[in-house]
Amino acid sequence: MSRQPSLRIDGDRLVRDLETLAAIGADAQGGVTRIAYSQEDREGREWVRAEFAALGLSETTDSAGNDTWVYPGTESGLAPIALGSHTDTVPNGGRYDGALGVLSALAAVRALYQENRRLRHPVEVINFAAEEATMSGATFGSRAMAGTLAPDVVNHRAWDSRTVADHLRDSGLDPDRVTEARRTAGPAAFLELHIEQGRRLETQRKPIGVVEGIAGIRRYEVTVNGYANHAGTTLMQDRQDALVMAAPYILQVKAVAEQHGIVGTVGKMDILPGSPNVIPGQVIINLEIRGLDEGVLDRAERQLEEEAGKLQAAFVQTSNKPPVDSDPLLVQALVAACEDNGFAYARMASGAGHDAMCMADLAPQAMLFVPSRNGVSHSPDEYTPPEDCVAGAQVLGTALLYLDGMLDSGR
Repeated sequence: MSRQPSLRIDGDRLVRDLETLAAIGADAQGGVTRIAYSQEDREGREWVRAEFAALGLSETTDSAGNDTWVYPGTESGLAPIALGSHTDTVPNGGRYDGALGVLSALAAVRALYQENRRLRHPVEVINFAAEEATMSGATFGSRAMAGTLAPDVVNHRAWDSRTVADHLRDSGLDPDRVTEARRTAGPAAFLELHIEQGRRLETQRKPIGVVEGIAGIRRYEVTVNGYANHAGTTLMQDRQDALVMAAPYILQVKAVAEQHGIVGTVGKMDILPGSPNVIPGQVIINLEIRGLDEGVLDRAERQLEEEAGKLQAAFVQTSNKPPVDSDPLLVQALVAACEDNGFAYARMASGAGHDAMCMADLAPQAMLFVPSRNGVSHSPDEYTPPEDCVAGAQVLGTALLYLDGMLDSGR
């Protein structure tokens, strides 16, 4: 693959942009709170819009609140190469999650503008709405864009117990029209830069992670039945304590995950009837497993179901998001961009879902990661060093140039 001339990303400007955006929604606990569709979220989006307007670009906002800008290309009829992420946060979150991807895409377009340079393909930048799981689930805006958002989600409860529809109305959007955000034609490719939200890059001392796929997520409900009785009068040998019965199963979730090289988590349990003076008569375990290989997930699921069977417990799969592989051509472009810029990189999977996972229904997609200090994210302590932020933006810009030549050219 021939070496591509690199975009001159203004790293100092990118770092200043991150600081400026972080000040919008800065909270008293030292974090950033720009919850989707809130006043702070809208103010952050307005600031991003103004930065694109300074480049002569106007945005379009769809019925789910996703903002899109297009920097024109030189050849008519070519679909755009899309870049982007999100600027909403969790309550008391960090300043890099999502924001870095949007602002790095802005930096790439700004570099093209300042160099008076056009690519063959248009360059599209998307600031997705409600990526964080505050609106009854994550990736609300990108699911709407991909056409996979169920219409009744607007009637579900958001993070603050109000309906999603209430939040949409507060933001000037019509809940009944959210599904109209579905795109009929996707971009030629989609790239997303994101912080890792883990420690692998930091541990390996590598500034870039090339994401080869996004892990599938399967969730289950396991119901263990015992017998509720008086906690003070029932002898220990006479008890059918559902929680004691369930305890070994919880350890099995850990053991099965380790055996299959995936991750497994028991994140919620309901203990019924839930009184300190009553022996638990029923325990409902909510667990998930995540991995990149469907076959491995199948085997782990069968083993977890067998272990539940030993307890005569009901085992029900409640959701299944399949893994999403990155497009090989896009991965090739990211690897070449790392090598051109002299950055060490690691090939890796993403254990978290992202907007790119939803965009895979519309276009070839791939992601790149930059390190998260101590693996912390969704926290005021979330931190990625400035040099790593700039390195990620530099790789993103170089990969954009590679894709402009590779797509629609038979390479």
